[in-house]
Amino acid sequence: MQPWTQFYATIGTAAAALLGLLFVVVSVNVSVALGAEECVARPLTEQAFQNYLTVMLVAFLALFPGITTATFGMVALITSAASSVWVTVRFYQTLTLHIRRRSWVYPLRRHVSSLIGFGILLVSAFRMMLSWGTSYNWFAASTLILLFSATEASWGLLKRIAAQSSRSL
Repeated sequence: MQPWTQFYATIGTAAAALLGLLFVVVSVNVSVALGAEECVARPLTEQAFQNYLTVMLVAFLALFPGITTATFGMVALITSAASSVWVTVRFYQTLTLHIRRRSWVYPLRRHVSSLIGFGILLVSAFRMMLSWGTSYNWFAASTLILLFSATEASWGLLKRIAAQSSRSL
């Protein structure tokens, strides 16, 4: 893990900073960001929060002194498995809501990067846990995908907040 220290320090810092900004946006616009799911942006808020938190957690694990590849893989797999389940459940809920409205392209487009990021994260962690290879490159790629996915969800949240604010004026 030693050669990856700078990468995980940087990506963990970026995720923490963006998560902090997300908290500010949500706290200032709480009624829009966390209101009823069908009319506001709660799913976007949850997706961004979860992805930033996962990237931060993985970065912190990678920076743990003296951690072996197998231990890192096992702990990363265990800690990200619950998040992966929730990503899948949220995707299903959003997809079924939009299928009733006959517009399934939006939820698919919005969730595909999170699903890919968590998929690569789980496979890489599993491979590392079983010592089937280090998979450091794939693991790093998954954190980048999740960081970009969270940022995309945050941008969508900001657009919804702006739209809601302009309607109330």
